[in-house]
Amino acid sequence: MRRVRGRALRAAGVGLLVLLGGGAAQAQRYEVEIQKEVFQRIPLAVAGFAPLPDTNPGADLATVARSVLAADLDFTGLFEVIDPTFLPVDIRQLKPGDQAGVLPTLALFKVQGLLVGSLERRGTELALEGHVYDVERGTAIVARRYLGDATTAVRQIAHRLADEIVFRYTGERGVAQTRIAYVGARNGARELYVMDYDGHNPVLLTGNRSINLSPRWSPDGRLLAYTSYRDGNPDLFVLNFQTGGRTKLSAVPGLNISPAWSPDGEWVALSLSKDGGTNIYLMRKDGSGLRALTTGSGISVSPTFSPNGRQVAFTSDRGGSPQIYAIDLEGTNLRRLTFQGDYNSSPRWSPRGDKIAFVSNLSGRFQITLMNPDGSEVQTLTSEGRNEDPAWSRDGRHLAFSSTRTGRREIFVMRADGSAPRQLTRTGDNFAPDWSP
Repeated sequence: MRRVRGRALRAAGVGLLVLLGGGAAQAQRYEVEIQKEVFQRIPLAVAGFAPLPDTNPGADLATVARSVLAADLDFTGLFEVIDPTFLPVDIRQLKPGDQAGVLPTLALFKVQGLLVGSLERRGTELALEGHVYDVERGTAIVARRYLGDATTAVRQIAHRLADEIVFRYTGERGVAQTRIAYVGARNGARELYVMDYDGHNPVLLTGNRSINLSPRWSPDGRLLAYTSYRDGNPDLFVLNFQTGGRTKLSAVPGLNISPAWSPDGEWVALSLSKDGGTNIYLMRKDGSGLRALTTGSGISVSPTFSPNGRQVAFTSDRGGSPQIYAIDLEGTNLRRLTFQGDYNSSPRWSPRGDKIAFVSNLSGRFQITLMNPDGSEVQTLTSEGRNEDPAWSRDGRHLAFSSTRTGRREIFVMRADGSAPRQLTRTGDNFAPDWSP
């Protein structure tokens, strides 16, 4: 997009006005040794899961549980899930407690982990049992049993087991039970939806046939902040998932947009246009304590907190074109982070604190880009289509984003290095994802 100051950009195709709007060669030669760390995924075989017919003809719940587990573990990038048909021993009917006879053979084929699972129906409930063994030592790493409703819970309890396996291997929570909120354009409206992290079970959240934008999860996952035009003005609302209630948090005349939660969940940053320009403000989660973080007649939007809560990165056109800036929470130490290209926007700070994802206009197309928090080591992650709206998973290993690479705007996820992209939505014109904690 051309460099223009004071020009209106139409967000999401609606009337929301959001303005973001050489020296001589060195004589010395440097020899740089580059060492690339290669992560070796853990070979893990999935055994057991004897057939358990569903009430639907031809369906098998055990097959569903097994496929969900395998997909969850593969998605992490930590495990290489091995197809049992590639092994010299048949482990498909293995039961917990019968693993000793196959471990030596699996060890010869460099398998490091063996997951033995079973799924049973107990009245109105399903019981999923999972045991993970260290193949070399023969010791149990995971031994868990989960219960859930027989008609609806097979995917849920499989996700729970996957997250437990990730935790046992890494000490960090997995993301299989997380969800992604997003905007879907339907029949002239922009509605909010939420789906499982893998794209299953989409649910409508708003349904007010208006314009709803910028969903943002609170750190505890109980609240969702978003901007809505349902009452005419772009106001900031908060949806409480526990009660189902909605609260109007900010409704000053003009823009109340692009919310972001502080890491402790006590503060919300947002952009308001109440004083001439559009600036970043902070308020408590109940709407009190409003104070300006930035000032001026320019446009500052899309705040994102650092994981320690002491800094906020944001987009501003104060230098003539949209660029990424950062500022301390006290409103001091303002600095510009991006200098490559004339359009950089939508920063999102990694939960690990080591990277900021943002959108950069490269050769006429928007692409997902990474940089260090000081603006160094810029790395482009995408290349196909128009890619926007980066959002981190809670473990910092993945990014959700919107992309037009299939012809329509849809939600995708990828690893934080840009590899293994996966399409989640297929209904057309879905964007602005935000990943739950």
